[in-house]
Amino acid sequence: MPLVLSSLSSGLQSVFASPPATAAACANGWASAVQSWATGIVPPSAAVSGAVSTLQGALSSAFGSPNCAPALESAFAAFAVTVGGGMVGYAPTPPPAPVGFASQFAGPKPATAAAAASAIASLVDAWAKTGLSTLIAPPNTVLPWS
Repeated sequence: MPLVLSSLSSGLQSVFASPPATAAACANGWASAVQSWATGIVPPSAAVSGAVSTLQGALSSAFGSPNCAPALESAFAAFAVTVGGGMVGYAPTPPPAPVGFASQFAGPKPATAAAAASAIASLVDAWAKTGLSTLIAPPNTVLPWS
């Protein structure tokens, strides 16, 4: 099963509708949503669980900062590199561009938790799908992450 936008959006909406009291708890909520979404990535990756664990720690640090957008970009970039590295039999090219958190956070702010979750999930999903993996054996098929 490939990446499913609604899974990420739903998971984030749960976090946004009832925000946790701590940065660590918020990071846990985001990481859980990302794991539900990324588990079915194509090509399959054996590293999703480890990537999510690392992402959770990085998100916890990011959410403790007043300007978290740059740290979120770094966290998701590292997540993608790790996920790509777990695509056995493929040479990964993780998503090249930033996710776009800074422009999203610049405003206007979404009116509801559902709108916020949808906006963030759409950013992350679109960004991740710019990743590519090339089969390391002939015919060296290039697969976009999906």
